[in-house]
Amino acid sequence: MNYWVLRAESSDGAIVDALPKDSPTNWKFSTGEPLARGFPAGGRVSFSDHFPDRRKLYDFVRNTVGVLLVSSRVKQVLDDLQVDNMEFLPIVMCDHQWNPVVDGYGILNILGSQEAIDMEKSIYDTSALSREISHVSNLVLTQGKVDPKADIFRARNMMELILISDRTKQAFEEAGLTGFRAHPAEGFDDMFA
Repeated sequence: MNYWVLRAESSDGAIVDALPKDSPTNWKFSTGEPLARGFPAGGRVSFSDHFPDRRKLYDFVRNTVGVLLVSSRVKQVLDDLQVDNMEFLPIVMCDHQWNPVVDGYGILNILGSQEAIDMEKSIYDTSALSREISHVSNLVLTQGKVDPKADIFRARNMMELILISDRTKQAFEEAGLTGFRAHPAEGFDDMFA
């Protein structure tokens, strides 16, 4: 089975650079643990002041805080695929002046992880503070260790890396979801993605 690295990418879409007030700290969003209990109801995010001309909204919204910020359309596609290792944390999407612009967006928190990275064959750097991979320049996937039913998952040892199956990629494309790119996982280099 082929897997793909999922990234929010757009050349003209809005960019968000902060989490909602009173939400868990950034690093908690890459632990694969549930966060709904500590997430603020009605939490608001706004388009970044650093990119005042970027106002277009896609189904996947670029951000600088390392989360999957998505529309409810993304959640619906994953629900239709019966993906059960995720939680959708609703947010209020606001423009640069903090005026709400659209309903139905949230942070998609992928729960758990899969042993997807071949630590002996991949080329990577680790964080000085942990054994987590901080940068990968040649990703090699493990053979036979990823649950074949896993359609979207975090890569153990690099929890910020989100992978999707062929089935998920195809479902996203058939639904016409916007603002994402699926990079082939084998050989992936995060410096050029």
